[in-house]
Amino acid sequence: MSTQPDLAFGDPVDALLREHAASFRPGFATWMRENRHIWRAFCREADRAWRRGRQHYSARTIVEYLRHETSMSDSGCMFKIDGNCVPDLARLYLLWHPARAGLFELRAAPGRERAA
Repeated sequence: MSTQPDLAFGDPVDALLREHAASFRPGFATWMRENRHIWRAFCREADRAWRRGRQHYSARTIVEYLRHETSMSDSGCMFKIDGNCVPDLARLYLLWHPARAGLFELRAAPGRERAA
């Protein structure tokens, strides 16, 4: 059971991306519009970790798990996820689920409001 609905351009996630644009790497909003299937899968796994009682987890582990699972499946689908998107996926997830603050550790980087 996923808490993440199917999303299209102009949806609430796009609104979050626009509202917090300075928090994301340039081009992430465009990447999100082209890769909603990855966003939904990331949310599904993050939701699963949260439901299992995890208060802290690794966004990078979720992405590596998704890469592994899709490469092992018979569907022929493989997630090609640029590692630079992982911190932005984590940041967006926490904006989408503010009550889950702390699930992913976010780090500040020079020249960015927030970067992981």
